[in-house]
Amino acid sequence: MTANGDGACALDIKTPVPYSISLTGQTSGTLMAYKIGDYDDEVFDQAGVLKSVRLDTPEGLGTVLKNAAVAAGSSGVDEDNPVGWVVSRWLGYPTDPSSDDVTSAFSPYVGRLQLFAQALRDAVKADGDALGEVAGQLNGLDAPVDSPVTLPVSGPGLYLIVDSSGASLPIIVGTKVFNEALGDDGGFVDFADAGVKGKPRLGQAALKSDFADVYKRIVNDAGMDGFDVGSEVEYEIALRVPDLTKLDGSVSFDDYVFEVADVLPAGLDVTGTLASVRVFAGDVERTGDASVTLQDGRLTVSGLKALFAVAGSSPVVNDTGVVPVNGVVRIRYAAVLADGALLSKPGVGGLKPNANTVTLTRSTGPTATEEKTATANAYTFTVDVVKLDKDDLSTRRDGEPLKFVGSARVYRLAVGGETGSATTVTTKADGTLSLQGVEARELSFKETTAPSDYFRVSDFTVDIRPEWNEDATQITKVAYATSGTNLAYVSQDGRQVMVLDPAWSLANLPYTGGIGILALLIVGGLMLVFAVRPYVLSKRAERDANLV
Repeated sequence: MTANGDGACALDIKTPVPYSISLTGQTSGTLMAYKIGDYDDEVFDQAGVLKSVRLDTPEGLGTVLKNAAVAAGSSGVDEDNPVGWVVSRWLGYPTDPSSDDVTSAFSPYVGRLQLFAQALRDAVKADGDALGEVAGQLNGLDAPVDSPVTLPVSGPGLYLIVDSSGASLPIIVGTKVFNEALGDDGGFVDFADAGVKGKPRLGQAALKSDFADVYKRIVNDAGMDGFDVGSEVEYEIALRVPDLTKLDGSVSFDDYVFEVADVLPAGLDVTGTLASVRVFAGDVERTGDASVTLQDGRLTVSGLKALFAVAGSSPVVNDTGVVPVNGVVRIRYAAVLADGALLSKPGVGGLKPNANTVTLTRSTGPTATEEKTATANAYTFTVDVVKLDKDDLSTRRDGEPLKFVGSARVYRLAVGGETGSATTVTTKADGTLSLQGVEARELSFKETTAPSDYFRVSDFTVDIRPEWNEDATQITKVAYATSGTNLAYVSQDGRQVMVLDPAWSLANLPYTGGIGILALLIVGGLMLVFAVRPYVLSKRAERDANLV
């Protein structure tokens, strides 16, 4: 309220901030949002993006939220703040120690967060007031990935979104946070590393269907950080059991086709793949009932119809006693990421997934079949480093040859049976260095000695930061981040890490270190404490659910 010259008062009235969630996907049902968590104590960094926010259980919902968490298979749920307890473990953010389940936000077939969401949905079905009033609604959705549709909600917080048609799974997603300090009108912000290494984004989500005919994922990349060359990649194919009555009695068991062909890319070594194949009907292993072959990188699994159809039936009918209609048949197998795998790095054209596509072929009539496909992408990364004279950027520092797998400037992680140095590398004469075939970890660089007439560069780290799309199926961007010294920084185009060598001079005295020849010690390891903001660090955070 302000006073005018004539003594009258003018009211400064602000328009309420409109909160919303952007959705992609397709459904004919009504999408209804229910608030299950309240934001409080927002903290922003110097750039204005979100640093932390407390998440509390709304008053009156404690019992239903706790019961849903228990139904999802948990014990020891924090009774005072069950939603904080849940999100600290299952929302998809790494924690310290690592979360038991960091893929829940993405996979429609696994994850206790999804079971928690389904339990809440069932509670609403049983009692329309179980989660309070509907806080937002959208009648139908037809939104491709590049054209999301907005679902308005009542205010900031964490929401459950339920599809009345049942065509898509329930979603748990939080709104973005409003920062009033951003300009005259403020603005909505997310965490600076939203999407990085698979972290869910605030304010946006993609519908996921539990009726997908074929689904494929990588099951041993919980940190969403890719793989080192030489590492084993484990895949899972999930197949929905069809309703055979829809064939109208036109196909017999003997003529019915239901088989899988999975083509592995050249970047995967399939030497031991055949022995690793396992087939499950529901949760029961039935590998011996299927026929599995592997030839020229093509994995074929046939005989799967025996897992859900009555043998010899004519017309073919479902054997509901084994796997019911819409139940899941799963195939798991492993392959090794080979030294010829495609490498991803920052920049245009730098994203090169090792794509692995599965094709399901099934009967639609006596002689007709249809094909359904799904793809999973395995990633490995490259770090490019350039050494420059700090006082003369046109001068690149000469390197010394070191033992490693590869040649000067370009190195690859050693795989089984190879010899060489696993820890030391050097720049080529032109000052460039490339480390290839590494997962998206934080690497620690230590210059053990410096060349003649140069001070040693302080220890520094380089973090490889892949950013995933909304449903974590593809990486959309890769970036580097450095820390430890201002002599190591990311180039303007983002494609290289620049390291400046300080020559002996009074101006460079703050950078003093050892003297000698160049040797970089690379320490590879997942340093979650430093590389990733933990979602919750302690029992206090379980209570308050600090998104950090």
